Amino acid sequence: MARIVPSDVDRLALAGGHAPELATLERLRRELDPDLTVFHSVHWTREAGHRTFWGEADFIIVNRAGRVLVMEQKNGSLDETGGGLVKRYRDGASDPVLQVRRSVDNIKGKFRRVHRREPALVTDYLVYCPDHRVRSVNAVGLDSSRIVDAAADHQLVGRIQDLLDEGDDDPERRATIEAFLRQSFDIHPDIHARVRHGEQRFARLSGRLSELLAGIEMTPLRLRIRGAAGCGKTVMATRFFQGAVERSRKPLLVCFNRQLKERVAASVDSGGLVETWHGLCHRFLEDIGKAPDFRHRDDYGAFWSHVQDQVMAERVPDTWMFDTLIVDEGQDFEPEWFDILRLFARDDADVLWFEDPDHGMRRNEPVTLDGFVGFNIRSNYRSPGIIARFIDRALPFDFEQANGLPGPDVGVEVYEDTSHQVKLVSRTVSRLLADRFRPEDIVILSMKGIRHTCLVDRTRVGNHTLRHFSGGYDLLGNQVFTPGQILLESIYRFKGQQAPAIIAIDIESGSDDEDHLQRLLYTMFSRATVRLDVLVKSGDPFETRLVEAAR
Repeated sequence: MARIVPSDVDRLALAGGHAPELATLERLRRELDPDLTVFHSVHWTREAGHRTFWGEADFIIVNRAGRVLVMEQKNGSLDETGGGLVKRYRDGASDPVLQVRRSVDNIKGKFRRVHRREPALVTDYLVYCPDHRVRSVNAVGLDSSRIVDAAADHQLVGRIQDLLDEGDDDPERRATIEAFLRQSFDIHPDIHARVRHGEQRFARLSGRLSELLAGIEMTPLRLRIRGAAGCGKTVMATRFFQGAVERSRKPLLVCFNRQLKERVAASVDSGGLVETWHGLCHRFLEDIGKAPDFRHRDDYGAFWSHVQDQVMAERVPDTWMFDTLIVDEGQDFEPEWFDILRLFARDDADVLWFEDPDHGMRRNEPVTLDGFVGFNIRSNYRSPGIIARFIDRALPFDFEQANGLPGPDVGVEVYEDTSHQVKLVSRTVSRLLADRFRPEDIVILSMKGIRHTCLVDRTRVGNHTLRHFSGGYDLLGNQVFTPGQILLESIYRFKGQQAPAIIAIDIESGSDDEDHLQRLLYTMFSRATVRLDVLVKSGDPFETRLVEAAR
């Protein structure tokens, strides 16, 4: 069994994106001799003047003598032309033979520059096209010993070992070359394959719960779903809303968080209404000609209490009556809000109430829902294994890790003061970008809120600009964000959402009680779908707990 570098090719890789290459990798690991090392997903860059050239190699195989074989895999159909084999894509075409030769030249050139006193690198190449049968090797100008097509697929492992030859065992030479490959090239699984597969898996697993809900026979439906973070509550709420629209019903979906509302509203068809609690009250009063005067909202609590009283005093016209009511993030709703919501629901309306008591950040008492059937879901389909285990070790919340994917390590770093934390944030962002996360994959979450974060006066971290809510709205009532590449948010605004890479910052206990802090941390950590980084204040009561949980 060959040695694989990097070794993170377990359940994640074998189930996820680029499945043909990953299946080949598993085959090489299983069938090649144990004295061979297989590097996979190798990326390289080369500077020349003011230009940067880049490329990649699917597989680089090193034998015990330090000889190197570069293998390029091309899946699907290929065209055979007088100039060689051609793989066509939507945005162009590539010649796999030229591509692999270019990779060989770059690897040899870089080795020569780094190890001037070492003998030149001995290399060879192989093109593997498992789905294409080459009609005439000579016609396309190929060396038959360096191409394995569909007809010769069973010969792949033998061809690799023939081209490499065993050679004399030279541990020192081999160690030099393997160290060179590790240090000089970007070697890691495709992070976008992780992101894509995590999204697909979450949608598939949480979709099963939606199917289960659809099978419940109850008229009218009155269901209270208590679900752990990552079980797909919003997915279920959205699908139920969409199903109601498709059945020509008129659904109302209400959530607490405006960002969540905007994301859900953008994903469903017209025919119903998606709003926040406050947005619903405002929109209703405005529609009947009694819009609240927002110039007098200095006392936030008193202002909205008055708005609620206004809504309660009005007769709801038929145009504002709904036959399906869905509440998401119900743990953040005040008990009296449900009484007002019922004013907008017909007597026989279906009602679904989604909540996660462990994410209750507003310290509200549970809303009483008489006559509702309870349905509890403890499965977390969002958090990969390592993040789920970190949460389980650090925090006292009960859930079942059901994602099935391992994920990369959780990073925990300790900061001394504001300037130190800013440097750590910048360094963490740079590392994530080096790991090929895109800026839009990354969200920096503050436990304190945007006005009190260590980044409050910053417009950028490292070389990238920050994007955050400006506090203003456009003429259509949409939130206005500052222009930027990486989103900075508070956990209060981001709850109910998720991102591939989360950087949790400003973790300081202050005078807050432990139970509330633990709920904040749980909400922050469970937003990450691939990678989680945590920055905690030195000496904070949570420091030791978080550092040890990440080990």
